[in-house]
Amino acid sequence: MLNSQIHLDFDNVNSLSSSTTGVIIPSTGKDNWDAVITSCQNGKNNHFALGIHPWFVENHQMIDLYDLEVKIEEEKPIAVGECGLDYTKVKDQNTQRFFFDEQVALATRFDLPLIIHSVNATDDVTDLLKSYSKSRGVIHAFSGSLQQAENLLKINFSFGFGSTLTNPHAYKLHDIVKFLPIESIVIETDDRKNTDELIQVAERIARIKKLSVDQVIDQCDQNTFNIFNIS
Repeated sequence: MLNSQIHLDFDNVNSLSSSTTGVIIPSTGKDNWDAVITSCQNGKNNHFALGIHPWFVENHQMIDLYDLEVKIEEEKPIAVGECGLDYTKVKDQNTQRFFFDEQVALATRFDLPLIIHSVNATDDVTDLLKSYSKSRGVIHAFSGSLQQAENLLKINFSFGFGSTLTNPHAYKLHDIVKFLPIESIVIETDDRKNTDELIQVAERIARIKKLSVDQVIDQCDQNTFNIFNIS
């Protein structure tokens, strides 16, 4: 099965689940662009995305957006990301919005999907995405409300879910997964050390959606292929 987001270049994430058949490795900023590219050179089913994470926007300048554009043109990532807004971790909302806006514009220019980090900022993320009619991609580790999920679904965005979903008391997330069409869901482990949790996420989705685990894996894999144009 495909892992739609895993930080395989992180020190605490150093192995793959035996059930994993392919991965997408997003970057967090200029300091690890080369690392994620290198980590994908030895696996034909390993794919990378390039972006500037909202946690690290304060370490970046305008010139880094130009360098990102050059990297995208030269290295051909499958997505722009990880980018987005996080109003809990980073207080400077204006700088975050500027870098996010610029990256959505880059994704539109290069016709690439986005991998978006959104924490306590989903309404602003949605409003910005609406201003780019061709924007598409995944809200990874979705943590918004059911109404926010519905609004994002209307503009053709998909939703990544990880180990938080396996918590039996995560009732809000369970309701959102129940509401969403299975065609809009992908599975991830993000920065989790135990990548075997990938199958546990699939099992939880299967229970919520009343589908077999194989059906969930097959569909979520296909969703990942479709979103990121992976053949």
